[in-house]
Amino acid sequence: MSQIGLLRNVVRRRYLFIALFVSAVAAHGQKYEITPLVGGSYGGTIQLEQASTPNVQAHVADGFIFGLAGGFRFDGEEGEGYDAIEFRWFRQDTNLFLTQDPLVATPLITSSFRPNIALDHFLGDFTHEFTLKEAPKIYPFVTASLGAARMSTPASSATRFAFGIGTGVKVFPWKHWGFRLGVEYLPIVLHAELQRLVCAGGCIVVLNGGVMNQFVFNMGPSFRF
Repeated sequence: MSQIGLLRNVVRRRYLFIALFVSAVAAHGQKYEITPLVGGSYGGTIQLEQASTPNVQAHVADGFIFGLAGGFRFDGEEGEGYDAIEFRWFRQDTNLFLTQDPLVATPLITSSFRPNIALDHFLGDFTHEFTLKEAPKIYPFVTASLGAARMSTPASSATRFAFGIGTGVKVFPWKHWGFRLGVEYLPIVLHAELQRLVCAGGCIVVLNGGVMNQFVFNMGPSFRF
């Protein structure tokens, strides 16, 4: 076989490979979705303890969040909508502010005592998207989440169990990209074991057990491929 014939065979094989690859992507495309997220986190109250003083309530200041979500979409049961499994991370840098009975003298707890904390959430999301025949580019969804939240304070860090339920809507005016809006209830379970918050004046303030309730709003552009 001449060199020209060999070259033609190579070119044909390459075109065949490209055609098969494009066909495979078309058949299985739009199964993956990734979304950069921004939004806000609201609420959250925890109990503080301090040696020789009564318990004090501390509130988590509302704050900005940022993060990333990505996962895999597949057809729902009996062709009803889509299901998705995602991993999501987001971070909130905030601080605590305290409410204290003015009749109780506490030298450490003052109105100016606002320790910084950072909350990193690592969540597995299980989502069902609904299809609307009258609006095929709009996908309302519901989500259940399980994971962990890492609370970092000036004196120590600890990882706590977190879970949540939420709802929202995805809008895809174009085939491969759109945007989504979501709201959710996302509590953090604080173990009964103590965690240092700050050390000041020889006194240690610690976190007590309980559930810290938060509500999260997030939004961002979504990309499917």
